[in-house]
Amino acid sequence: MNDLKYEDAVKRLEEIVTILERGEASLDLSMDLFREGVALSSFCERRLQTMKEEMVKLVDASGSVEPIDGVE
Repeated sequence: MNDLKYEDAVKRLEEIVTILERGEASLDLSMDLFREGVALSSFCERRLQTMKEEMVKLVDASGSVEPIDGVE
């Protein structure tokens, strides 16, 4: 997943949700998709956290730190 883009991961997550919501996949396939979805969700969470930390560093470097509403 190192070369996976955030947007591609979100798109795949949406596809997985659609497939699972239909309820037409076999149990084995559903479990495989669920596992993939969990991995993609974790990837997205880590990627967002990394971007947030980088943004804070960039703002700190400029000397102008202002809190972003809802972001800690």
